[in-house]
Amino acid sequence: MNPAKISILLLLALLVIGCPLCARADMAETFDMKALKGDFALSCHEQAALRHANILPPHFPGRPTEFLNENESLVIYSPRLTKKERALAQRIFASVPDYALPIAWRGGAVYVFVRRSLVEAVPALAVEPGWYDDFGLYMDIERRLYLPFEKGEDEYRKPDGTYAVRKFVPSQREPFRIINHETGHMIDSMLGAYSLDSKGEGGESRLSNRPDYLAALGTDLHVLASSDRPIGIDRIHKLGYYMPYEFDGVVLGGVQVSDQRAFREIFAELWAEAHGHNKNRLYEAYPNTFKVVKSIAKFLKAQYDTAPVKCRWR
Repeated sequence: MNPAKISILLLLALLVIGCPLCARADMAETFDMKALKGDFALSCHEQAALRHANILPPHFPGRPTEFLNENESLVIYSPRLTKKERALAQRIFASVPDYALPIAWRGGAVYVFVRRSLVEAVPALAVEPGWYDDFGLYMDIERRLYLPFEKGEDEYRKPDGTYAVRKFVPSQREPFRIINHETGHMIDSMLGAYSLDSKGEGGESRLSNRPDYLAALGTDLHVLASSDRPIGIDRIHKLGYYMPYEFDGVVLGGVQVSDQRAFREIFAELWAEAHGHNKNRLYEAYPNTFKVVKSIAKFLKAQYDTAPVKCRWR
C-alpha cells in the first residue's frame, strides 16, 4: 500500500477513536466473545476435532514423511536433531506462554523444529536461493512455524536448477526470541479472526489491523518522524525491518515489501518483547503500540485463565 495512503489511514484512525490509551476499557467489546468463549469451553475431544478441521495439508510438494504429522501433533521434532538440540528445542518450546497454545492448537498450528534449515522439512523451497538460512518462519499458508538449528553455507545451483549447500554451521540467532516472535505472527492471525473491525488488506482479519493498534502505531510513528523522536535516526534506520519506508514525509528506512507487512512485523516483535524477549528494545520506538500489544496478551491470558476447560497442549 502507498505510504502516503497508510499515513492518511492511521491519522483517520486517530481521529475516529482518539488516543490509543483512551480506547474502550473493556477489550471484550472489540471481540466476538460468543465465538471465542464458546471455543474455550469446548471439551478436549471437541477441541481436537476442531484442530483436525483446521490443520492444513502441506502447501509444497515432496514433504518428507517425518514432517507429514499424521498424528496431528502440536510439535514436530526432526529425527535428525542431536540429543543436545532436541533438549534445547523442548526448552525453547516451553518458553511459549501457555495461554497462546489453545489458540494455536484449535487453529491447526504446528511447531516444527528442524536441524538443517527449512529445506530439511520443505525440500520444494530449494528451487530458490536463500532458503538454507537459519531464520525462523511462521508460514501462514500452512499454519506451520519453523525453527532451524543450523544454516547452510556456500550455496550453489545444481544442474537441475535447484540449490544446495556445501556445509552447515550452527545458527547464531536467538531461538527463544524467534519462536515467540513467530508465535506473535500466529496470534496476530488466529486471535485476529475473532477480532471485530480488524479486516485489512486482502480482507484478512488480523490484530495488526485493529483500530486501537493502528491508532497507537500512528501516534508512535508521528513521534518517530518528528524532532521529538525518542531514539536517534541512525537507530531508526537500523530497525528498518520494523519500520515503514516513510511517514509524514520523513524517510524511516523500512525494508518491508509493504507498510502493512511492516506493521505485522512490529506486532510480532512487540509480542515477543511483551514476553521478555526484548533484545531489539523495539518498545522504545513504539511505546504506545507496545501497550496495546500487552493489553491484547493480557486479554488472551484472561480468556485462558477463566476457561472452563483446560487441556494438555504440551
